[in-house]
Amino acid sequence: MTRLPMTGIFLAAVLYSGVQAHAAAPPVVPVVPLLIGDTLDEQGKPRPMPAVKRKVLDAVAQELGVTFEPRTYPWARAERYALDGVGLVFGLPKTADRLRALHYSDTASHNSLWLVTRSDATFPFSRLEDLRGKTVGTVRGYSYGEDFDKARGTLFRTDEDISSRGTRLTRLMLKRVDVVLLFQPDGLTAKDLEDDLRTFMAPRLPAIGTAANAGFSVLPKPLTTDSGQFFAIARSKDDGIIDRINAALARIRKREEDARRQRPPN
Repeated sequence: MTRLPMTGIFLAAVLYSGVQAHAAAPPVVPVVPLLIGDTLDEQGKPRPMPAVKRKVLDAVAQELGVTFEPRTYPWARAERYALDGVGLVFGLPKTADRLRALHYSDTASHNSLWLVTRSDATFPFSRLEDLRGKTVGTVRGYSYGEDFDKARGTLFRTDEDISSRGTRLTRLMLKRVDVVLLFQPDGLTAKDLEDDLRTFMAPRLPAIGTAANAGFSVLPKPLTTDSGQFFAIARSKDDGIIDRINAALARIRKREEDARRQRPPN
């Protein structure tokens, strides 16, 4: 498999429409580096990519005729590299500043941003104002949207930590924060997430001690109901890659819709 550098010819590889391989040699599949924010365990070591994200990336790569090579960094660094034109990035939320510097694809997948509290410290939530005076556990260097970012330090304070779900939920149990923000694939309910968190945290709770007795609650209304995930690249470096990705996403959506229509009714 041929690896391409991050700059220059990597874009040509993505736009490449097919290689006429030698009769005795297998076809060459271009490898395209892809900037992604890392997800860490409690020891700060990278965790495997979630299956939902891997499925999206594999589907798009197959449509483009390439293989994505994820290169994971803390989100602040991944954003800096993307803005500097180093390469394609996936999962960086839109802001006004980023939209001026980056060309974004259509929505590749959907997430909901849920609020998780201790079960003995829930509170009513329907709008950002309801976080007034709270300490919110977030991922260091990650943006949760312009409205949220503007409210940091004024409406509420944030406790920024590494991109480790276990670490942030442990801090919640220890009352270091009032609420933790967690992205989940769209379609999961608050109850689904509570069940997942109970299973995920079960082996970690004994080390927390009696503070873990409260358990977790996911507030019924997510902070964001549909925060899409996108591919993006510096506008000065986009010579057609985003258009090709959009066409690939459209073909994928059409196949999925056709498959749904062909399913027999329940």
